[in-house]
Amino acid sequence: TQVEEYEKEMAAAQLLKEERMKLAANSIDENNVVFLSAEMDLIEGKSIFRENCATCHGELGGGGAGPNLTDEYWIHGGGIKNVFKTVKYGYIQKGMAPWQDKLTPLQIQKVSSYVLSLQGTNPPDALPPAGEKWIEGADATSAGKIDSTAVSADTVAVK
Repeated sequence: TQVEEYEKEMAAAQLLKEERMKLAANSIDENNVVFLSAEMDLIEGKSIFRENCATCHGELGGGGAGPNLTDEYWIHGGGIKNVFKTVKYGYIQKGMAPWQDKLTPLQIQKVSSYVLSLQGTNPPDALPPAGEKWIEGADATSAGKIDSTAVSADTVAVK
């Protein structure tokens, strides 16, 4: 019948949509990543953070073996592009493991967005600021310092 044919076409279209979404999720990188503000994305990012990052950065992001993630200071640059890049590639020499082989690009985007959502939360016993103060949208020439880890379309670090 027409209804059955319609239902078959809709099911096939749904499968195609899911395949496209998987491909799109896997094509996220430090050049095209965007901050995710949807509540479900941040909840998933929080779960990923607790499973993988809390050991070094604390349950609330205030730091431990790793730096405090709740203030405006960043060792490798703030903003979604730099945080994504730090999570993806890590900084082995500073103890930050690369997560690109353990997390999908979409998971890295979600956990990076969650990390950025922690700014200003002021957890108890947080470590003092480390790195350079990050001002979103600051102009490199007026800031006086260009962050060497910055990715195009990201912002710059300033003291």
